[in-house]
Amino acid sequence: NRSSESSENEEVIVVYRRQRICRPRTEFDTFENTYEYNELFRLSFQKFQMVLENIVPFLQHETARNHALTPKQQLQIALHWLGTGAQFHAIADMHGVSKSSVCRAIQNVVHGINNNLFHVLVQWPNNVYEIIQKFSDRSGMPLVCGAIDGTLIKIDAPSAHEPAFVDRNGKHSLNVMLVCGPDCTFYFCNANWPGSVNDARVLRRSSLYTRMEQGWRPAPDAVLIGDSIYPLRSWLIPPLLRNPDDPAQLRFVRAHKKTRWIIESAIGILKEKFPCLNYLRVKPAYACNIIKACVTLCNLTKHEAVNYDDEDFRDDGNEMREEVEDNDAGNKKLQFFYNHFNSKYFFVIYYNMEL
Repeated sequence: NRSSESSENEEVIVVYRRQRICRPRTEFDTFENTYEYNELFRLSFQKFQMVLENIVPFLQHETARNHALTPKQQLQIALHWLGTGAQFHAIADMHGVSKSSVCRAIQNVVHGINNNLFHVLVQWPNNVYEIIQKFSDRSGMPLVCGAIDGTLIKIDAPSAHEPAFVDRNGKHSLNVMLVCGPDCTFYFCNANWPGSVNDARVLRRSSLYTRMEQGWRPAPDAVLIGDSIYPLRSWLIPPLLRNPDDPAQLRFVRAHKKTRWIIESAIGILKEKFPCLNYLRVKPAYACNIIKACVTLCNLTKHEAVNYDDEDFRDDGNEMREEVEDNDAGNKKLQFFYNHFNSKYFFVIYYNMEL
């Protein structure tokens, strides 16, 4: 009897599974083909669809259970974050998803863009001679196929090798090397180096430097224009003269500055279009991939896809000043530019005047 009475007095505890609450997802179909759509996602609806078609294998889920995000929703979330740089929880609230879903969507989209579109969109196009002509029309500089420069992208302090990422401003960053054309389209991107590395070293340890030194050119005798931190090579012309006395050298320096200004404008456009690049609160390796994806999307807004070409990837090495001296090929190329700006042909063609 006692056992039966004790069993009746025992409390029965029933544990119920917590009810899952799925917030209503925000639909952006009403913004298609409008200015608001471009403002939200940094792409027109037509180019949004083109990106989606190319990366959809990276975004598809094996099942539709648990209200899985569609590829379109994932791309919208990722582009919204790239175009605002907001906190993940803010993007999650805007789209009606969780913060972890935002994180996964961005990773999937960045991975898909870098694997399927980066090689196609970030390269020299086939019409390199048109590029050379546009540079010449702009400043009078002949044979220029691109302008090169580096920029710092701030990141959070990494847990490994933290001192290597401290740049000249005392901030943690990545040093990104970019090459662009006269319409601010990017032809090359290297985002593999920490902020403490010199711009010249980033160039020296890139595949672009290796290919150029081996004789490859986007067009015969084509050259790049860079600032004074870069070395003089037969394919790279920096502004070596600070206060030239010769009129031809002075015209060269002025034209060089006017040409080099294009890459500074292109970098400004890139950071303005994708404000996430103002501060990436992610690990360095992931930040490199985000930068490449932003460069690819920025190019997409300017032109259609072009042919495939190789990209650069990582090497290691030393500072490069030892290779600047005794550069006969570079000096000959520099003398060619001096002669060009001292010739009667330059005055007749560019200034439409006689000596």
